[in-house]
Amino acid sequence: MKRNTFAVLLCAASAACKALGAVPAPKEVLGFTPGDDYKLADYSQITSYFQKAAQASERMRLVEFGKTSLGKPMYVAFISSPENLKKLSRWREINRRLALGQASVAEAHALSEEGKVFVWIDSGLHASEVAPAQHAPELLYKMLTDESEEMQSIRRNVILMQIPCINPDGLDMVAQWYRGNFGTEFETAPLPWLYQKYSGHDNNRDWFMLNLQETRNVTRLLFREWFPEIVYNQHQAPPFPARIFIPPYADPLNPNIPAPVMEGINLIGMAMKERFARENKPGILSYFGFDAWWNGGLRSVPAFHNMHGILTETALNSFATPRVYKPSDFAANFSNGIPTAEPSIFYERPWMGGKWGVRDAIDYMLTADFAILAHASQRRADYLHKSWEMARASIETKAGPYAYVIPHQQWDAPTALDMLERLSLAGIEIDLASREFQASGTRYPEGSYVIRAAQPFRPYLIDLMEPQKYPELKTGAAGAIKRPYDIAGWTLPMQMGVAVKRIDAHFEAALIPATEFRSDGSVTGTGKLLTLDHRENASFLATEFFLDRAEKVSWSADGTIVVDSAYSDGPARPENLARQFGVRVTMADPASVKPAFELKRPRVGLYQPWFANADQGWTEWVFDQYRVPYSLIHNDDFQKDDLRTRFDTIVLAQQTAQSILHGTRPGEKLSSPDGEDRLAITAIQRPQYSGGIEIAGLARLQKFVRDGGTLIALDTATELPIQFFPLASKNVVPGSGFYCPGSLLRITLDLHNPIAFGMPADAIAFSSGTEAFETTLAEGFNMKAIQSVAQFANANLLASGWVSGEKAAAGKDAVVEARYGAGRVVLFALRPQFRGQSFGTFKLLLNAVYLGSARPL
Repeated sequence: MKRNTFAVLLCAASAACKALGAVPAPKEVLGFTPGDDYKLADYSQITSYFQKAAQASERMRLVEFGKTSLGKPMYVAFISSPENLKKLSRWREINRRLALGQASVAEAHALSEEGKVFVWIDSGLHASEVAPAQHAPELLYKMLTDESEEMQSIRRNVILMQIPCINPDGLDMVAQWYRGNFGTEFETAPLPWLYQKYSGHDNNRDWFMLNLQETRNVTRLLFREWFPEIVYNQHQAPPFPARIFIPPYADPLNPNIPAPVMEGINLIGMAMKERFARENKPGILSYFGFDAWWNGGLRSVPAFHNMHGILTETALNSFATPRVYKPSDFAANFSNGIPTAEPSIFYERPWMGGKWGVRDAIDYMLTADFAILAHASQRRADYLHKSWEMARASIETKAGPYAYVIPHQQWDAPTALDMLERLSLAGIEIDLASREFQASGTRYPEGSYVIRAAQPFRPYLIDLMEPQKYPELKTGAAGAIKRPYDIAGWTLPMQMGVAVKRIDAHFEAALIPATEFRSDGSVTGTGKLLTLDHRENASFLATEFFLDRAEKVSWSADGTIVVDSAYSDGPARPENLARQFGVRVTMADPASVKPAFELKRPRVGLYQPWFANADQGWTEWVFDQYRVPYSLIHNDDFQKDDLRTRFDTIVLAQQTAQSILHGTRPGEKLSSPDGEDRLAITAIQRPQYSGGIEIAGLARLQKFVRDGGTLIALDTATELPIQFFPLASKNVVPGSGFYCPGSLLRITLDLHNPIAFGMPADAIAFSSGTEAFETTLAEGFNMKAIQSVAQFANANLLASGWVSGEKAAAGKDAVVEARYGAGRVVLFALRPQFRGQSFGTFKLLLNAVYLGSARPL
């Protein structure tokens, strides 16, 4: 193991202190047993236990592998026999050669017999699902101290990579919140903000986009350094009254997941089910809800990397507060119609009630842990060789495509490089053409990027580069189509607006491995006026750079960004500016450019409700990425009369009008963590986190717009201005039969509208299918009062994913600019910043923000 890659922080100290009796039980360090009612350990307590155990045992090494978004250290514990840990670098090299298909046939057999199988178990990704992180010390203790035959076999054959907590920031937020509420009427109140910076629950939706620092840290371990054969990602909770969901997963199966991966996942699921039965633990549910279609989660992305991604969902209550259930609490059937109290193929041993708390969840998780570990130990060589087999099958395939070419000339070159960097971080091999070449009759210049499809992680590459076509699975000829667990379409070049050429036929090219993806930009022209290319998202970074220097920046009528700067000092010189931001700079003749809008530094208020709104968090992420100045505003801000003096623009991220107006009412019945509305708990939220902007706040928001402010509303938040301002636009989706469960749709744009500056005339946008607008104005009546910025395509609407009833949305407005008094409201039916993934439509949101502070010339 290279010390410049991994700093081994703690390991065994001396022979005397490494005696098994010296390993402390979790209670000795925490002061309570993990899972005790009303007790939650925070991150410092859990890591303290791991550190003390590492000092006491030669069966583990504790390694820091990165920092969280808020600066906390992230740890991985390598747990095995002392003999194995002494040769850890050897086992890592074997794993790498097999996973990347680098070994010959004979060598692969020999390495598979020699090597150790790597099993990854992480905890605490979703911080409000408290049991996984609390179970981490218990798993470690058993791995270090249990001397059973089974455990000795596990330590002999398996290297366990245990992540004590994969979301340290969130664990501390939740533990501190619960402790502060324990014993009060607010004990079960939900955390009123995101438990991970920017993402909250969406931290398990970032595993191909890699926007979060934590995601990048983990991705490096998984796909570039250690290549575990089994990746076990723990969650809570299953459909009630099941006690745990385990594989096999539900249909549909993504065709890009290798069959051996899914066969292995099913085999692991059966081993888990058998162990639960042997230990007389009922309530085990499979084949339900959690499908094998989506790419983007911590259990799903490994499956596209030839790894066995395992998800379990263990029953959950409110934090560490236990609950007693009676059979009369149960619904008669699960949502698929299967009985909850009778055996079925899905649910062989029904759970019939009783007390359930964190300790019970921990016990079920430990059963799942050791089912996986024992199974991996028994089939060690099989899993190692299978890893090599899948890699070689991907490398040796004759199926198309042969390669993808990313031409040097792009609409938005810095974003194209962003896409390539994300693919590279996830283990995709990318080459750079050192000379001009020809492929499928087209010539590509030096500097074009080539991604050959014949590579170890081909399934991941193909899945991200090709359009998705969600299968229409029905319960019968006339039955409803099964809806996806998450989204239906996510094709990366489409989301990011990157031109990619699929090449099916073999071609020859002089290629070298690409190791970094950064552009020095370019400077062209000989004029005196510095201009920027609005097509590039990075131009907003350069814009903010100049505005921060109090330079004069404007937009021309065609969207060209014009900078009236002396640019005599270093950072502002054209060549330095191009290099710093990777942008295209053109030196133009002042007479050739006529400014139409003078830009000012944006004054933005982003509404943050008192519940965890991931869409608001991702909006923050986009603003921070492009250095947009903003303030978070809350319900109290709408009770003051200074909105217009403080802000030019207010942004409402996706949430319903009702939740904006009224939020969480004190004493309101909230959805239970176990997912059953009929078992809703009464959670009383603290008064300071209750309510919404209320009617008085709505009136102030209306006045803000009438007085010249800009309101930007995203997705369902558009209900608020449409219903209550009112605006001459309506949502045509309700009752129309249109359904789009998160897909990529084609749109057309009015490039004369400044909100569309820098966009192509035809683009692709993400839609969750809830909104599509049409004007309610009579023909010819003050049509300037409402303008369509973008429309859903009239034909061939679907680009990737699934839609039904598309005629209802075809040709309807996707982005609308509506005048209201002296101000404007910008309505987004599409999701311009969805999960920080839709780079191709970021400009629509950023343009609307800058337009809100601009002065027409």
